[in-house]
Amino acid sequence: MFLHLAEASYPMKRRKFIFTAVAAATLVVVPAVRYRCRNSIPGDPLLRPGILARFCDKKEICEIGNHYLLHMPHESRKTKLVDLILTDKSGKKMDPSDESQLDDWIEQKVRKDFEEQRTVIVDGWILSETEARQCALLSFTV
Repeated sequence: MFLHLAEASYPMKRRKFIFTAVAAATLVVVPAVRYRCRNSIPGDPLLRPGILARFCDKKEICEIGNHYLLHMPHESRKTKLVDLILTDKSGKKMDPSDESQLDDWIEQKVRKDFEEQRTVIVDGWILSETEARQCALLSFTV
């Protein structure tokens, strides 16, 4: 007796199949991408431009940082960049000692940069000012 797919007791619906395939691919690809990114970019939130670090390696981010510094020479000191990253628009300064709080601080600052259109285009990338400064700061480590 030959059983046709339509007669199976639990046929896989197209939507379920696509969802399963995407989930399986994600389980394989995401860890590989994270592994690559984490091995090439420092864990310090000041030096890791969040979303950009998922797509670029350290060399590419440093190149972006160098291009940013060419256009913003008044920010070409480490201390200046750190101060700009750690200080918000109202003058409130973040204490960098707690990395988890610093991560949240920077993420909120990046989001606010985009909301308030404080963006720059560097090497074809549209970045918040904070992300561009993180790239510039990372470029000093090479």
